[in-house]
Parts: sequence; C-alpha cells; structure tokens
Amino acid sequence: MIDKPNGKFEHFLERAIEWLREFAGEFREVLEAGMESINAKRKEHPCTARIVSAAVCICICGIIVVGFATPKTVIVKIDDSRKITTRIYETTCRRVDTFIEDHNIDYVYGEDIMNAELHDSISDDMTISITKAYDVTVKADGKETTYRTLPETAGEILDELGITLGKDDITEPVLTEIVRKGDAVTVKRVTKEKVTKEVVTDFEIKYAPDSSLAIGETKVGQKGRQGIEEKTYEITLVDGKKVKKTLIESNVIKKKRDKIINYGTKILSGKPAGLKYKQKFTHVRAVSYHFDGNPRGAYGMPCEYGTCAVDRDLIPLGSLLYIEGYGYAIANDVGGAIKGKTVDLYMERAVQCGIWGARWTTVYVIN
Repeated sequence: MIDKPNGKFEHFLERAIEWLREFAGEFREVLEAGMESINAKRKEHPCTARIVSAAVCICICGIIVVGFATPKTVIVKIDDSRKITTRIYETTCRRVDTFIEDHNIDYVYGEDIMNAELHDSISDDMTISITKAYDVTVKADGKETTYRTLPETAGEILDELGITLGKDDITEPVLTEIVRKGDAVTVKRVTKEKVTKEVVTDFEIKYAPDSSLAIGETKVGQKGRQGIEEKTYEITLVDGKKVKKTLIESNVIKKKRDKIINYGTKILSGKPAGLKYKQKFTHVRAVSYHFDGNPRGAYGMPCEYGTCAVDRDLIPLGSLLYIEGYGYAIANDVGGAIKGKTVDLYMERAVQCGIWGARWTTVYVIN
C-alpha cells in the first residue's frame, strides 16, 4: 500500500487541489465571464457586483461538491501468477493513489506493476491491472535463496542472481519456462570425468567332437586363459553423485583363449587283446544316458564317463567292467528299468547319446 498523507485536512486539500486542476479548463471561461460581469457591475452598481460575486462562488462550490459526490466505476484486476482476481468498485476518488488508499487495493509500490500512474485521474469504467510480485526459491550450489520477482523465466531469474550454467548443467524447470508463485528453480551441476581400468575377462568352455576318442571319453584339447581388456568409461555426476557410467573405449591387452574339451565319437570294436575277465555276458542291451551336474550314483561315485548303471542282482555294484564299443566302466548306479542283462552307459555330452543310442553289446566283468 502507498503511504497516506498526514492529517485529514491535508488529505482533503490535496484532493480538492487536484480536482480543481482537472476542471480548471472547464471553468476558465465561466470564471472569466463572471469576472467581466462583476467588473462591469462594480462601475454601475456596486451592490449588484457583490451579489454576482457571491453567486459565482456558490456555483463553483456546488460544482466541486457534485464532482466529489458523483461515483465512478473502476474495475481492478490483480494477477498473482496463479490466478487473476477481478473486482468492481464504485468510487468518488479523483486520483489512482487515493483510490488505492481508500479501497485498500493490494498494491506495493516499487514491487508490483500497474498499468496506471499514481497521479492519473480516475475515469468512469476505468480498468486498473496490477501484476503482483511474489517469492520463488532458487536452489543452486548447495544454497537456497528466496527471490522476489515478477513473472519471469527461470533463465532470467538465474541471470539476475548472477548464477552461471555449465553446458551440461540441468535446470528445473527449463530455462524458457515462466516461474510462478510458490515455484522453485533448481540448478543441478553436471560434471563428467573419464576413468580407465583393466578388466579381466573369463574364458568360455567349448566342446568339440573327436573321432579318435572312444564314445563317452573326453579330454582337454586346449587350456583356457583369461583375457585382459583396458576399458575407458565416462562417469556422469550430478551434484557430485554418480548417475551414469558409459563405456567409450575398449582395448585388448591380452586376448582370452577359450578352453576346448574334446569328446569322443568313436565306437570301439571287440575287446583289448589279452583281456582277463571273470565273467562274460553277451547280448546285453546298452542304453546311453546323460545327467547335468554329475549326481552321485548308488555306489557313491559321480555319474560321469566311465560309469554305468546295472542290475545289482546280476552285476555287483563297484565291479570293473569292459563294455565292447564303450570301454572300461565301473558299475556305479542302479535303476528301476534296469533288469537282467541291461546297462545304462553314462555319456559326457548329450550329442554322444544320439550317436550311441541303444544297442546290443558284450559286457566283461573284470573284478
């Protein structure tokens, strides 16, 4: 609110003087004509001159009173950035400043913007628009500032506060958005740095068929070796906190070498010369099988190449066998479907099971 004049008389006098200035042009001719008439009458009839002078004064006072007493319509629109409030007033005030004072209009001189000057005269159906200043919060570099502003963009507010932005910095809201009452402008400092480090890469295990090996048999064809890579990352930090890691360059220092395991595909024929055995079973049905994870059999050994499942009533568990086409094997497991002259031969790879399938063979019990 603007300051009120000191004293009722001074206030009244100020309004009267202003009104008289406004209507001075209108009464100039009347006054001049009145004075000419008064001067003329003085010469002829002094008493009549005094009467005319009194009448002119009474007329002027009446006009002044009527001017003060006739109300005018004023529309006031106040914009606080969130909403526009409109109100209609009836007033006898002659000037904008006295109107604001008398009607307690929400206007702060030096902060708010008004479409009229304080000394402007009030006219009928006049619209006074006021844009209010308001507080916004600005957060940057670990500090929080309250800033009094009129409707401005986030970029304009930061410029006025002398806050500079780096090319990667982030603002909320964006620089071109108008900041409204109660909003906050946040600056997030974005920095990027490069980090280089050596990374060990594990080798893979690959399998390859080998026709020189008996089916079910495996051996290491190539030892594995870990590789070393030099990797360069771009680290993105927002206000000192890591939010992103991007690989931008990778160089191989030592190439990894995969481990290769050869598995046999050769089906043996006959038996080794001079093989000594205790018992021989002919026309034995041999079926191949494979388990992931190498579980232990009933005899206690892992199920792996060189082990088989048997009918323990025919062949005792733990017996060392030679199976034509397969080779040496330990009777390590049993099964509900294994009855009589039937054996299940363990294969290291499922593909070996497809090669062997199920076939008739001869089994020799060595011990």
